[in-house]
Amino acid sequence: MTGDAPGHFFPDNFAKTLKVRHRILRAIRNYFDAADYLEVETPMRVLSPGIDPYIDAVHAGKGHYLSPSPELQMKRLLTLKLPRIYQITHAFRENEKGELHNPEFTILEWYRCETDYAGIMAETEQLLYYLLHDSSAGIEVTSAYTFPFLRISVDDLFKSRAYWEPSRQWDEDRFYLDWVEKIEPYLKAFPGIFVFDFPAPLASLAKRKDDNPLLCERFELFMSGLEIVNAFTELTDPIEQELRFTDAQKKRIRMGKDNYEIDYKFISALQHGIPACAGAAVGIDRLIMALLGLNDISLVQTFPAGRL
Repeated sequence: MTGDAPGHFFPDNFAKTLKVRHRILRAIRNYFDAADYLEVETPMRVLSPGIDPYIDAVHAGKGHYLSPSPELQMKRLLTLKLPRIYQITHAFRENEKGELHNPEFTILEWYRCETDYAGIMAETEQLLYYLLHDSSAGIEVTSAYTFPFLRISVDDLFKSRAYWEPSRQWDEDRFYLDWVEKIEPYLKAFPGIFVFDFPAPLASLAKRKDDNPLLCERFELFMSGLEIVNAFTELTDPIEQELRFTDAQKKRIRMGKDNYEIDYKFISALQHGIPACAGAAVGIDRLIMALLGLNDISLVQTFPAGRL
């Protein structure tokens, strides 16, 4: 690494990367503005960071946390009958480090009413097509992208690569071991691939499929092996959501982790009534990595943890 300015130690050609990053962010906003989305803001310091056994929040004093995702607050905004909202913000997660992780990162989230995960999957593809072909983004990509992207269900993926069907034979340890050893290497071969219909135990805030409760309406987009997008048909049942939060609390306790409080204002919003909707979260830093063919998140962030 060399210094673009004395004593700062930025990567080579980093000024060029920042200009590309700026154009990508501008193009994303242009896309959503043209699609009649409302850009919103939610707080970065929250009382409840959501409850996921594998996501640890950063303490922010006096019982608060830095938000690991704007999801709960954005879905509360849907009670205002806003049909389409989006946000680009920073999110924070404890113990995130390595080539693909940083404790602070940039996230795009959007929510659209009266659609499901299939609609969001199509919209995700439209967004990427726009970024790759809009002259204002000015991206010189390193991979050849062919649309539409391949789509494959989790069960079909595991049957072809690991020879079992997770939704019918759920084993969490086996699932994650096979994911790392057999699935992730396979996904690296695809510039873009959607993996959809996850086993119900991985539903998180996603709706289960009406015709098969062993599955949930969730997809992830991988670009050259990088997880870029995580999306759901949103669960809007307050009773089931509270039960899931309670189960996640118990699991965190068994794992020896902090026990986060349930966000009852979010549960109240579900009780009030959130329209049928779907949403997606995009890791902006990883998206830029994939588009530019870079292999380390520090090459696209201005001040990752190691540069502070």
